[in-house]
Amino acid sequence: MVGADEETFARARPVLESMGSRIEHVGPVGAGHALKAVNNALLAVNILAVGEGLAALVKAGVPARTALDVLNISSGRPFVSETLVPERVLTGAWPSTFRLALLEKDLGIARDLLRETGVEGPVLDLAGELFGQARAALGESADYLEAIRLIESRAGTEIRG
Repeated sequence: MVGADEETFARARPVLESMGSRIEHVGPVGAGHALKAVNNALLAVNILAVGEGLAALVKAGVPARTALDVLNISSGRPFVSETLVPERVLTGAWPSTFRLALLEKDLGIARDLLRETGVEGPVLDLAGELFGQARAALGESADYLEAIRLIESRAGTEIRG
């Protein structure tokens, strides 16, 4: 996700291609940063929504694996339920891949973008508050997906299976 004028992007493209396989010119300077922040904010919202939904389903007697199998062939499926939860939450592996504090920072950048553009953002505002709570409860080194651990703790259940 690159923000630059056309000429600068063309000059930078060979260098960028040495770092990644998919290079997208998304607009003027700052646009790549904004798009990355909004993308990560959507990831954060999905983590919270999937965690809360699965905690409720498990407490209602639906096995976590069954819930995921059905959700992942239905219209509500995000990357979080298709890949991250089965690999990390159901297994209890919780590897450290991306710090929760960094995702909270990206949420802040996305929230700033909404304010700067005059777009109301109650969903991202709430997600930012919830990630702030998770960071405070889980610590600076917590992985971003561990926000689900806080949901589990508050719900009094574990999402495994």
